[in-house]
Amino acid sequence: MKNRLSILFNRLTDVPTDFPDNARRQKILNILIVSIFFLTALAIILILALQNLVSLGLQGNEFYLAFVVLIGLAIVYFINRSKHLPSWLASFLFLVFLSAAFAYTDTPEQLANGRSLFVFTIPVIMSSMLLVPAASFLFAGLVTVELIIISNVSSVVPNGFAIGGFFLVAVVTWLSARSLEQAIKDLRVVNAELDQRVVERTSELATALSRETVEAGRREAILNSIADGVIVFDRTGTAILSNPSITNLVNKSQTEIIGKGLSDLLDSEDVKASDRVSLAALLEKSAQNLSNLRVKWGRKTLSVNAAEVRDGASQAIGTVAVFRDFTREAELEQMKNTFIAIVSHELRTPLNAILGYAEMLKEAVYGQINEKQKSVSGRIMTNTQRLLGIVSDLLDQAQIEAGKLKIQMIPCKPAELLDNIHGVMEKTASDKNLSLILKLDPAMDTTIIGDPQRLQQIMVNLTNNAVKFTDSGSVQVKVAPVGTKNWQIQTIDTGNGIPQDALEYIFETFRQVDGMSTRQHGGVGLGLSIVKQLVELMNGKITVESEIGKGSTFTVTLPLITHNGSPTVPSTKQE
Repeated sequence: MKNRLSILFNRLTDVPTDFPDNARRQKILNILIVSIFFLTALAIILILALQNLVSLGLQGNEFYLAFVVLIGLAIVYFINRSKHLPSWLASFLFLVFLSAAFAYTDTPEQLANGRSLFVFTIPVIMSSMLLVPAASFLFAGLVTVELIIISNVSSVVPNGFAIGGFFLVAVVTWLSARSLEQAIKDLRVVNAELDQRVVERTSELATALSRETVEAGRREAILNSIADGVIVFDRTGTAILSNPSITNLVNKSQTEIIGKGLSDLLDSEDVKASDRVSLAALLEKSAQNLSNLRVKWGRKTLSVNAAEVRDGASQAIGTVAVFRDFTREAELEQMKNTFIAIVSHELRTPLNAILGYAEMLKEAVYGQINEKQKSVSGRIMTNTQRLLGIVSDLLDQAQIEAGKLKIQMIPCKPAELLDNIHGVMEKTASDKNLSLILKLDPAMDTTIIGDPQRLQQIMVNLTNNAVKFTDSGSVQVKVAPVGTKNWQIQTIDTGNGIPQDALEYIFETFRQVDGMSTRQHGGVGLGLSIVKQLVELMNGKITVESEIGKGSTFTVTLPLITHNGSPTVPSTKQE
């Protein structure tokens, strides 16, 4: 009921105009007209309901005046709602009608100089709201004329102070209305500017949204066409986006992925517990650009990469994980490693037999041989030993790639390692007229913890490589502590040197430096690769510095661990 009355009142007071100032004034006028009309009508109804006009002291002409007021208000109301008449006409007629009606509200004496004198200020005040601000002076003059007429009729001297008060009220209302009009105009200008800004911003947003929609469509098309599985996680680790390919790789539907955390994704019997831990670590440390991770997912082998997603302010907002089906490659790699291991193992037996028989022939076990036969036997032994070295390298490489090569941490002596190098490489170096110089820093501990077999292999490979590519001069092997936590193995030669562009790939598997000397000395490009992988298995690093024509320096840096398993301060004892 309340809402219906509110709707009815709004309909009665609305005006059909598009001019904001006129609409404001005409709406105020309609509110006044409707309010006065209903109050007057209600008063008439209440009085008639008492049915005792004489006792109330009311006369019939007063009712006629009330009906005239109602009729006048109705006429002004329809004029105010008319689209064909000036907007100011209804307001002017209303104020004139109101001023005239006040002349009948009391006796002439009271109106001219008594209790009802104040009513004439009402048209003066209302005129500045219903008409222009200066209209208050016009109606101050009109009510002054009306007051003078009433004073003459009642033979009363006009109240000069009251007339002055009318014009004072006119000044105040004029100033107030003028300030209000200016404030409304300023507000309208501000609103227009805001509307223009809203239109511009809306247009810009619509353009940006359209552009983003197109880009989003392109990204979605690209994402859906990728054969690899892709999952995007937010900062809380919840999956917010994925492509269709991931469902085939992990055997989960989109509903089982989107909105779920990494733990839910990995909650499967197809994934081993160790792989779950590794995957979680990879995604948590995606900002560190870690290498890809291979995990077993049921019968499949997946290669997983992760990268951080950043916004325009370079703030991390999530992680993207890419899953690639590596099953076929893993199977081929396993087949290759198995084949190399089997073939290498099977080659060792006949090669050792050949080496043994050649040595027996050379030592004349089966009878005396001439010098030519002895030379041939020596060549057989040399090439067989080379083949055995290649086979050993292939076996080591296969073990490393299969993850089966283990480092044994046991006590070993650096001095013994150098002595063994001397025994193995001295003859090879002297055959080329090279000086083999072995140096042990006095500050080096006599006993350290490490894998003596693999340390010996590293030193032999580096020294053999240096001797192989050095035609004159010397090869130095140095062992020394570095600070309190590390120690180094250095091989320094005066050989041909390595080109700068080759330093980038010299430690790669089956890679060799292009050149005549490399082809002359043979090899399959595994020596330095195995050295690097062994060093990394020992939590160390290897570096190389080289200059063409001056030689090369290979430096292996390893953690220094003593017999009690802790780093030591280098000692000063002599060996």
